[in-house]
Amino acid sequence: MNRVMNIAIAVACTLVMPVQAATDDPVVREQVSGNVWMLSGGGYANISVLAGEGEALMVDSKSAAVADQIRAHVREISGGGVKYLINGHEHPDHTDGNQGFGEDGSVIIAHEEVLNVLSAGQRGGPPSPKAALPVITIPPQGNLTLHFAGETVHIISAPPAHSAGNIIVFYETANVLHLGDLFGPDRYPVIASGTIDGFISADEQALMLANEDTKVIAGVGALSTVGQLRNYLDMLKSTRGRVAALIAQGKSGEEVLAAGVTAEFDATWGDPSRFLPAVYRDLSAP
Repeated sequence: MNRVMNIAIAVACTLVMPVQAATDDPVVREQVSGNVWMLSGGGYANISVLAGEGEALMVDSKSAAVADQIRAHVREISGGGVKYLINGHEHPDHTDGNQGFGEDGSVIIAHEEVLNVLSAGQRGGPPSPKAALPVITIPPQGNLTLHFAGETVHIISAPPAHSAGNIIVFYETANVLHLGDLFGPDRYPVIASGTIDGFISADEQALMLANEDTKVIAGVGALSTVGQLRNYLDMLKSTRGRVAALIAQGKSGEEVLAAGVTAEFDATWGDPSRFLPAVYRDLSAP
């Protein structure tokens, strides 16, 4: 693999590492719809909280560094603690806070790949403690439905996309999709251990659950609309088709980067120099 591609892929991999929480970036909350809230800030991935009476369901756990802030928000909107903790996937910015909530008694639910990765040790690190591990897992192509606090919560396995262990969470009554890093309102995808086709399939699956009023929670970024998700999917499909066509013409990775295949999308999603090498590598693999 050439030097430009290697550098771009290495930089892309760093994007899935947790960002250290900053003291001047507190965790903040906003009500999304009904009893569903979003917690953002704190230097880690967005959280959704379904508030019940004296207990809550939460998607993703950010980091132990901001766990007390999270607990305070959950208490204020529900009057209690986290009964169910769902991990959107295995990466540290979504799972680093698991241990504390597990020790509090939260039931952790995730794709089975999250259990595999955390049990083995993530990125060369030690295995996660027992309290941090999922106790209920969802197999590939599987799903689970929880009825909690008057809400129907669909937990659906997604194809390998951002990671091998992504899930989609849909709050049916509140009409809220929590997609995590399967969607980004203002940055190109990071294809860490999945594929561009997995991203496309996952977002098509999500759109089948949605209508024009659905609110969308991304892994990073502001609360979004289903229209933004639809535009994101169109960008993925267009980019995939254009890169595949250039590969069929025998173009190199550098030529794909230079071809401007995402020029019309860059104003929304930023610099594609980390995204395109991953798409090229994926589609050119034997």
